[in-house]
Amino acid sequence: MRGKLGQWQTRTRGTRLGSVLCAFLLLALGGVLGAASAAEDKSYEGLLQWLDQYGETQPSFEPGQTLTLKDRYALEPFLPQSVWPYYFFDEMEMEITEPGQYPFPPEWGKQVPADYHLDAAGVLVNFKGGGFPFPSIDPEDPQAAVKVIWNMMWEPGTNDHSMEMRTWSRSEHGKLDRRFEFVSTQAEYALGDQSLVPGYEEVRSKMSMEFIAPRDLAGAKQLTIIYLDHYKENRGWMYSPAQRKPRRVLASERTSEMMGMDFTMEDMMGFGGKVHEQDWTYLGRKKILTTMNLRTNPKAGGPHLWVPHQVRWELRDTHVVLIDPKKDSHPYSHKVVFVDAETYVTHWMVAFDRQDDQLLRLQQHFRKYTEDYTEEPATPAPHLK
Repeated sequence: MRGKLGQWQTRTRGTRLGSVLCAFLLLALGGVLGAASAAEDKSYEGLLQWLDQYGETQPSFEPGQTLTLKDRYALEPFLPQSVWPYYFFDEMEMEITEPGQYPFPPEWGKQVPADYHLDAAGVLVNFKGGGFPFPSIDPEDPQAAVKVIWNMMWEPGTNDHSMEMRTWSRSEHGKLDRRFEFVSTQAEYALGDQSLVPGYEEVRSKMSMEFIAPRDLAGAKQLTIIYLDHYKENRGWMYSPAQRKPRRVLASERTSEMMGMDFTMEDMMGFGGKVHEQDWTYLGRKKILTTMNLRTNPKAGGPHLWVPHQVRWELRDTHVVLIDPKKDSHPYSHKVVFVDAETYVTHWMVAFDRQDDQLLRLQQHFRKYTEDYTEEPATPAPHLK
């Protein structure tokens, strides 16, 4: 089974910087760079131009090399242009490794129902898991983009985990402003042609979060029920120790910031929203540097202390998908996600402000392959025994 170590997300507006480790949730950050230059172009058009310029570029570096700032021009074709102002810094070191092989569970793909389909809005109907709904992606398929996203949303490891998480909120100069600690548990209810829990045939999964810190959030809990029917809104409840009673959470508010942290429910896993509320475009395949299998407790570097530093990077083949929200009230004008072509995990998400098409949120995912825990043991958070 493959496990997730964590994700890093950044926001480039406002006043906060943040990172999260040992989680698949994330926190955003703030900080606007000064004068614009070609290297600091964080616009939507800049990212499209980068894709057009470097789409077919082959690497000049090899596995086994450690790359530093002097290798910037060799790295630029394989790191989204939007991240350059943050990921290129004086002390940077990137250990390039061979792309890993991450096999699926033995039963993966053996219990997939046969009567599912995509409707006119791109919604997956009658699918209940057990494998990828679309194991093969044809770039010429007009529904290629949504098929990639459905594979991402059903990839193994999405459910059945309990993870301790830490999130740091930092100011523009790296000062630690606020630290969040919480535990997330998500259980799968649907597996192929059967329900794992009798009586819950309509439920895909349940997720709970419990906060340990900071003090004003300690003891707060949230429960979410996710349904197999994509058109059906999730159900959620929040318990606050101050109020001493649970209350319903409006699941349709997917673009609002959550629990004082600068990310939204729709940002989860790169895209955690409703497919029919977006327009979809497949932008092709692209080789991207990713943190697919980090060592335990990697270092953080850069001017704001949230960039993965002195860690392993793999050059992975990805599907590039453009997401355009249909609602004018959505905070994003465009979102671009880079999804692994083999495992269908999200590596990068780049979201742009509806007001001016400039970078608003940047999300990097990093993971840990659980089979490597025999050689690199996991280290739990101090509050867990």
